[in-house]
Amino acid sequence: MPTKKKPAKKAAAKPAARKKTAAKRAAKSKPAAKKRAAAKPAPKKKPAPKKAAAKKRIAAAKKQSAAPRNRVKDAAAPRYVRPAGSGRVVEILDDEQPIEALRRYLSKIPGMASLQEGQVALGSAQLMLLPIAREHRGGAEVKALLDLVLSRWTAFPEPDGFHAQEFLRNAFAAVGGDPDRIARLIELVPDEPSPELWFNIACAYGVSGEKPLMLAALRAAIAGGVTAAQVRRDDDFAGYLHDDDVLELLDGARAPVIPVDIEPHVESVRDALDALVSTLAELGQHGKLNPPASLDLVLSAERVRKIQLPNDYRALLTIADGFAIWDNEFLGTNDFRSDTALAKSARAYLEMSAGYGATGIDECVPIANWGQPNDWLLFDPRGKIRGGEPGYVLMLNADELPIDDLVAALDRVARIAADVLGTN
Repeated sequence: MPTKKKPAKKAAAKPAARKKTAAKRAAKSKPAAKKRAAAKPAPKKKPAPKKAAAKKRIAAAKKQSAAPRNRVKDAAAPRYVRPAGSGRVVEILDDEQPIEALRRYLSKIPGMASLQEGQVALGSAQLMLLPIAREHRGGAEVKALLDLVLSRWTAFPEPDGFHAQEFLRNAFAAVGGDPDRIARLIELVPDEPSPELWFNIACAYGVSGEKPLMLAALRAAIAGGVTAAQVRRDDDFAGYLHDDDVLELLDGARAPVIPVDIEPHVESVRDALDALVSTLAELGQHGKLNPPASLDLVLSAERVRKIQLPNDYRALLTIADGFAIWDNEFLGTNDFRSDTALAKSARAYLEMSAGYGATGIDECVPIANWGQPNDWLLFDPRGKIRGGEPGYVLMLNADELPIDDLVAALDRVARIAADVLGTN
């Protein structure tokens, strides 16, 4: 949901990065064919390739298991949608003076623009604003570009469409403290702005010192799914983070409190963990389970990290305070309290995902690494990533898979392990 598009086209970069990971996995899986060829009277000394092949199968099984489902829509990651006539957009952007190139393009449209012409104009302007918003916010280039596009606004056929909203979103990010142009942009905001657009409106009002209007826009953005963490992270609100009205608004945006009640979960979680350990032991895999933590230690770790764990995970930590089994590493209280390698990996993953504009992911709590740098089991305290109620979500590269509860997550590891290791 809305982040100001300061991080340029990072939202679009996300799939690219993940494709790269997928390509890496695909490349790695080629030795698996080699392994099969060596399977005749192969010297029994090839456990290493076998293990490597198993790892590729694990990745494939995990990925495949996420396929047959509806993708959770990520309202948080606004994407650039390629306009019709994108070749013309590239020509405009590649010109030595792109604003003048856009001016020439618009001058050749005498009356109402066609749908394609409108998309070319707004798409070009939107992409021009991205670097300007970072480097020359509120400067002469911004003013010239905004004045040019706004002077022809009524000629565009879809003033409430996607490209128009994205232009406005970037315009509010780039305009700086310019009350006159902010007022002109506000007149063009559609009746139902996206949360991303509300967020950038709030940023513009914050920069120009319009606190009441900023609060109203922030309230609408938060109602649409923007998190308190996103607000606190944005430099445009740095001067307001000790303001009582802003603090009250952000405190009200916190995730719902999870009352402590682990008793109903202890037995079922213990059974699921025992079943997982037994399954893997039968397949020749042995995990490392840490000694149990007290409930007081679990709650203390939550306070230190300023998080809330679900009750079934609290229950798990009183049985095993973190563990590594097969390819999976489950966080313990030490990971929540200190900067362990697993804690650093989890933080890097969440920061990367938040940087791509994934609304709500910065409030998710890492539960376990699922065997790859971009594969994580998270607790989603608001249900923003899950697209529903709070709960667990398994992030497998570009896929998000809601998981019913911790027992289901542990059972999933056991089933995939049996499928993969049982066939080797």
